[in-house]
Amino acid sequence: MTLSGQVMDLFGPQPVYFQHLQAAFGNSFPWHNWSYPPHYLLLVWPLGFFGYEAAMMLFLGSTAALFVWALREFVGRGNVMTWVAVGPFVAHNFWVAQNGFLSAGLALGALALRERRPVLAGVLLGVLTIKPQLGLLFPFLLLAERRWSMIASAGTTAVALVGLSAAIFGIDAWKGYVNEVLPYQAFVMRELEDTFTAMLPSVYGTSRNSGVETDLALLFHLVVAVPVAAVTIWAFFSAKQAQDRANLLLIGLFLITPYALTYDLGLFAAPLALLAVDNRQGSATSSRETTLLAVAMLLPTIMMPLGYFNVPIASVVILGVFLLALRRAGLRIWRPGTSVERGPAFTEVPSPAAASD
Repeated sequence: MTLSGQVMDLFGPQPVYFQHLQAAFGNSFPWHNWSYPPHYLLLVWPLGFFGYEAAMMLFLGSTAALFVWALREFVGRGNVMTWVAVGPFVAHNFWVAQNGFLSAGLALGALALRERRPVLAGVLLGVLTIKPQLGLLFPFLLLAERRWSMIASAGTTAVALVGLSAAIFGIDAWKGYVNEVLPYQAFVMRELEDTFTAMLPSVYGTSRNSGVETDLALLFHLVVAVPVAAVTIWAFFSAKQAQDRANLLLIGLFLITPYALTYDLGLFAAPLALLAVDNRQGSATSSRETTLLAVAMLLPTIMMPLGYFNVPIASVVILGVFLLALRRAGLRIWRPGTSVERGPAFTEVPSPAAASD
């Protein structure tokens, strides 16, 4: 569509886009909609030079390579548990043929490189604006760690991508995104059920999958998301180790944003590998924690089957992992009769933010 000058059909009414899908794949092709901003096209338009099968394999192969690189940078290269933790996600993303490798690669790369190569990390974060709901917590983390060069790089990259896409595809593409795509995506969030809600790991998705009405489901989501956001931001300023802050960002994200899907869980799988092998003093993994982490690793593959039977467990599991990550970071939200404490095992570990004071 980009090569043939039909870009605006992506950013117009959904039936216009869907007609293209039916023309390509037959009238029996199931309902789909376009949900991405214009600068996403800057990454994928060259695939139009290939046939569908070749383009899909090229897309999945290249984004998988990005994901593997970013994962190794984030987790480290000697952690065998890494491949156990991300295996279900990798299998799921290949099965649904989605962009989960791309978004996870960008987010994990940005976190892994934020100290050693902040400008490149900022570029990766700027590109992640193709899925802005996955970047909600990054500004708070970067402010807590005083990553000024990364903030500047990310902002410059995002502005450049938006400007370039407007120059190439026209301002009308962005107007269509705001006036057509976003309202229709809001309709999708409110009205779609069955497979869609089974793929949402958020409290909102869990509630909708359990039959709760949309507005009440959103209220339930906010009851959890707001305090989790507050605790996560507090942890960014309180946790001593940079890895703990990154883990809490990646886990807390799925409790805060109502709109993330099973194929976005590559961001969630990475910190699971680190929690599973955490050997700091006082952090030995109990059998209960092992079970929790094992179920969390399987979420990409078990969420949909369980959702079809109206047994949504993702948000409960993610909340359990979030609390575990807080404890591993030496943070306590509340303890009867005492003030907030940090675990003694972490009191002497310097943080990048403190080092830059």
